[in-house]
Amino acid sequence: MRFFFYGTLQAGNTNPAIAAIHRRLVGEGPARLAGRLVAVPDRDGWFPTLVAGDGEVCGEVYATGPDFTIEDLAALDRYEEYDPASPETSWYLRETMTLTNGQPVTVYRMNGAPPDGAVPVPEGDFRAWLKGANLSEFSGRSDA
Repeated sequence: MRFFFYGTLQAGNTNPAIAAIHRRLVGEGPARLAGRLVAVPDRDGWFPTLVAGDGEVCGEVYATGPDFTIEDLAALDRYEEYDPASPETSWYLRETMTLTNGQPVTVYRMNGAPPDGAVPVPEGDFRAWLKGANLSEFSGRSDA
């Protein structure tokens, strides 16, 4: 299985559960996927979500290593609030999409429209947006 991660699932996340899973993934490098990226504000700052639309989303591809387990996949699903038994009520959907280079990958995509307060991420690059955006103009907070 190969994943395309475009935000908090990319390597470097400080969440201990995600960091542990990354020890069982093999990074394959940067990639792009057709779609639109938006940033959603929450109590901890911002998180990105992939939605349908024109544009490209920047991210990284990771392949599962030999010790990646079904429990690891379940942990990713929980992190993304995806319930395979009830996709219609899930925050994200786990599905197969195609990178701009034609390769299939597994992606977590927002289920439905983004919530109020979501803002477009120019160039589809969440990390660059976080570094360069004046986040206080979006949230009214200087610590977002």
